[in-house]
Amino acid sequence: MAGRIEAMVPVFGIDSYADAKAHYVDWLGFAIDWEWREAEGQPVIMAISRGRAAFMLNEYDAPAPCTVTLKVDDLESLAAEWNGRRPGSVEVAIEPPYEFPAVLIRDPCGNALHFQQSLTASEEAARAENRVRMREHVRALRAAGKPFPTPAALREAIGPALGTAVEVLNEYPDYAAAYSARGSPDA
Repeated sequence: MAGRIEAMVPVFGIDSYADAKAHYVDWLGFAIDWEWREAEGQPVIMAISRGRAAFMLNEYDAPAPCTVTLKVDDLESLAAEWNGRRPGSVEVAIEPPYEFPAVLIRDPCGNALHFQQSLTASEEAARAENRVRMREHVRALRAAGKPFPTPAALREAIGPALGTAVEVLNEYPDYAAAYSARGSPDA
């Protein structure tokens, strides 16, 4: 395929080189690939990476803070590594709307890394099956002349995946209007 996108390299604004280095390199274990300053003592632009995740940190006219999601194969090991450096600093949790383990870490400048455990093949298959069951449930309700369920009601009827419920409901073009008319997703 021509024009294939090879990678995404987000740019995080930083206020302090020392704070960014302590956070990303010393704590989270990223490597500095390169750094550049126009002159000694000037703000830095630097590239950092760990595995296939790479991004840049920029002290020049720092952009607004942002969040990047990183899929990882062993979140528990990463959390143990980080807690080894800063005891009690992170906790792996499953919080709505996500249906898989995640850790959210903010840097000193307000940027956030949202680490998510990649799903196994069997977990992906179960998620796909859950999505099909949710679609069938919504179709049956609509065929019976009933309103769209809320994401919470769909999750309660079919399974624990709130994120999947939101995705399924958003597949229906008229759901957005029904959602707006209710005033909130759980009304």
